[in-house]
Amino acid sequence: MRPLKSLTLEAIVEILQEEFKKVPDKRRAKSISWEMQAVLMAGFAMMFFQNESLLEFQKRMKKNKGRSNLETILGVKEIPSDTQMREILDQAATEPLRRLVGKLFEKIRQVGWAKRWVSEIEGKDYYTVGMDGSEYFHSLKIECEGCLKKEYVKGKPHYSHQIISATLIKSGTHQVLPLDVEEVKNTYGTEKQDCEINAGKRLIERIRAEHRQLSICIIGDDIYSHEPFIEKLRENRCEFVLVAKDSSHPELAQFIEQHLLDGLIEQGSWTSQVGKKTRHYEYRILHHVDLTKSKKVNLNYFEVWERDSSNSLLYHNSWVTDFSVSNDNISHLFLIGRSRWKIENEQFNVQKNHGYHITHNYGHGQHNLSLVFYLLNLLAFISHLILEMGTSLYHQARGSLSRRAFWGDLRTLFDRILFTSWHSLLTFYMDDSVNSSP
Repeated sequence: MRPLKSLTLEAIVEILQEEFKKVPDKRRAKSISWEMQAVLMAGFAMMFFQNESLLEFQKRMKKNKGRSNLETILGVKEIPSDTQMREILDQAATEPLRRLVGKLFEKIRQVGWAKRWVSEIEGKDYYTVGMDGSEYFHSLKIECEGCLKKEYVKGKPHYSHQIISATLIKSGTHQVLPLDVEEVKNTYGTEKQDCEINAGKRLIERIRAEHRQLSICIIGDDIYSHEPFIEKLRENRCEFVLVAKDSSHPELAQFIEQHLLDGLIEQGSWTSQVGKKTRHYEYRILHHVDLTKSKKVNLNYFEVWERDSSNSLLYHNSWVTDFSVSNDNISHLFLIGRSRWKIENEQFNVQKNHGYHITHNYGHGQHNLSLVFYLLNLLAFISHLILEMGTSLYHQARGSLSRRAFWGDLRTLFDRILFTSWHSLLTFYMDDSVNSSP
């Protein structure tokens, strides 16, 4: 796919610089040595090139050569020290950074690339959005006013930060795209601790407020398939396919068992070919069932067992949904519901274990530093996804290399050789790879 001008790295940098200018700065004007925009871009650069020592390398390059790659590629002319960056970013407002996640999605949607996360359900196109939580900081010693607190050993609290992500996912593709995030965060001066469900409700309300026209299907784990959250989804015009396990829904399990005894549950099977392997599926469907005895929430239920050709059980789960479930669409709804794992594998796992080091303590601070670094890391993750979606030069340069190996090579060049642009860096890398090959 030919890269569009609106989705080049240069365009992304321009968007970030413009939005970083809008981040409020509480410092007194007379005491400002480093502009907030420049410091945020320096922090983004550290995450983009996945290099905690990047600023020191670039300061040395600028001293020796008069310019640095931070300036030529990312527009950062003045380079703060690590300590200065952390002190300044600890006071930075996080909301403008969070809004950038949605702004980048809109850029992707406007050029038509977001269609890869659209699924047709009941004749209508929906963006399938997975919701899940992930811890990105934990400590037995370091804390701030927003830390979540739990006692695993009596008298020894565990401090942590957790994020809820709403991420575009789809069965059949490994690509994901974060749409929005919400921190599970305690508020200073209140005794009640925040939780994943409350954060999820805030996230749903904001997604609907900021993306009013999107048709959305929320895919989530068992924690979300409860009355208050489902009511919130319906209030905000969101369809859903949510895991509903018997162990956490005893009243629903009783309804299912009784309907099964009465012969009122629709049952059936289908077979599919996965490569050279045959898969057999059995299912149950129950329409218009109450989630609990309160009868506040009435929905549809389906359950699927997956077996191999020797009849060994490979997978089993059950879901609740607002969609009408039938023999014609259950295999499709099953794939949608099962795709929930992609947010864990393709986003959280990549951020933690494939170069982004999201759980590394880049700096915790006393106010906003931990979340600022998380959001800059997420923006770097999204920027890489954009490059992967639309830049042919990026694909040619990376070739068959893993993400980790490719960015490791780019990091080495970025630290040691001055380039005039991102294009020249990739071109040099490709030429160097050709010349050094046996």
